[in-house]
Amino acid sequence: MATPTRPGNYREQAKTYDLTRGASPTIVRAVAEHLGEPRGRTLLDIAGGTGNYAQVFATRGFRVTVVDAQLAMLEHSARKLGGGHAVAGAAAHLPFSDGSFDCATLVHAVHLLQDPSPALREAHRVLREGPLVAVDPTRENAPLFVHEYFGLHPPDDARPSAEDIALLLRRAGFATVEHHPFVYTDTADGSLHALHTNALHLAGPAYLRNTSFWYGLDEEARRAGLDALARDLRSGRLEERVRAHYLEAAVRGHETVFAAWP
Repeated sequence: MATPTRPGNYREQAKTYDLTRGASPTIVRAVAEHLGEPRGRTLLDIAGGTGNYAQVFATRGFRVTVVDAQLAMLEHSARKLGGGHAVAGAAAHLPFSDGSFDCATLVHAVHLLQDPSPALREAHRVLREGPLVAVDPTRENAPLFVHEYFGLHPPDDARPSAEDIALLLRRAGFATVEHHPFVYTDTADGSLHALHTNALHLAGPAYLRNTSFWYGLDEEARRAGLDALARDLRSGRLEERVRAHYLEAAVRGHETVFAAWP
């Protein structure tokens, strides 16, 4: 069965991913709030990439397995977690039997899936008690102004609403769903939303090239966007925009965390 194409180029990104992207304390706090105590419970990190978050939660006492469709990313997970803890597989077709895990995480993956419903159904299938904790941006969160620098103007409804995602989770079989926005206090994750808290990082090509956003741009758009960001960084305007965005995010959040139980 063919694996659906995702945004980004993760075979290429795997070469430099961990140079600019790590486990954000902001996201770790948001996820840990819902996962509960480790107590040796099994945790499946779905679309876990290079295993940055899996490594943190393994250190905290969870028995973590990473599953990801890109082998180049999984090589890093295997190095961090040890043999048998990194498994190749698509989120929509998890290679595990029913009820194999106590809980699961899905960080920055929902927006990469053309149709997240199969992946959410699969997450429900492989869970015993839950929760599944997912992190993703929603329509209610502060919009990203960096798109403007690259000539992009996403419509207001480009993102699903928090209730849209909650409805998908319920339709996937989850009986209880909670969600709330959160605000980044660091750039460690290196996602486009986290980079909006730091003007220097947001204007940096090394950071941008490790986002899926970057791979949706042609060379001309990349060059023009980086030039515009550099000009505004030198003038101080980019710093002003970052401050204004943070004030908006303080009300709307940068992203949203979801917790769902079977």
